[in-house]
This record gives sequence, structure tokens and C-alpha cells, in this order.
Amino acid sequence: MQTTSQFKRWGRRSPFLRYGIPLISFTVLGSFGLGHMIQGRQNVRKEKDDLEWEALENTKLLARTGPMDGYKPNKNFSLENELKVLQEKIDIHNYEFKKIPRLDGSGGKQDDTS
Repeated sequence: MQTTSQFKRWGRRSPFLRYGIPLISFTVLGSFGLGHMIQGRQNVRKEKDDLEWEALENTKLLARTGPMDGYKPNKNFSLENELKVLQEKIDIHNYEFKKIPRLDGSGGKQDDTS
């Protein structure tokens, strides 16, 4: 019983023992805990990156052996040619306005019968 009263007396005499030591210990232990959690997160991210690189390397190997050779992009691709093709398909000067029906079927008019 006397040890408890001595501890209370120390707490009254110096507030650092009562408030400072618990605060500092909480801060230090919390930083170690957060560091441990962040390290685990970084390990998971590294594993994901390794899997993605492995998949990329496998596709490169497949491309070297043959199955990816079916795709050959057009070398003469240009935006100007694509614009000309679209302009031939669509006439932007000859159009007519069409009303777009609403989903609720009201036609844009609201009933003010209140």
C-alpha cells in the first residue's frame, strides 16, 4: 500500500512522470507500430509490381515466339486522313433538329395543376 502512495506522491510532485512519460512512450511506440504497418503495405505493393512485370515479360516472350504477330498496326496512320474519312461520311452542313423524347414521357412540359 505504501508503494502506491509513493507513486501518487511522485505524480503530484512532478507532472512529467504523470503526463510526460506516457505521452512520449505512446508517441515512440506508435511510430514503431505505424512503421511496421507501412512496411507491410509497401511489401504488398512490391509483390503486385513484380507480378505485373512478370506478366509483361511473359507477353514479350509470347511476342517473340509468334502468337502476338497477328497484330500489325497501319504504318500510314495520320489524323488528317482520319478527319477526311469522317468528313466524307458525315455532312455537318445538312442537318435537321429532332426532339429527343424524355424517359418519363412528359415531353418536357410540367403539369401545374396545384
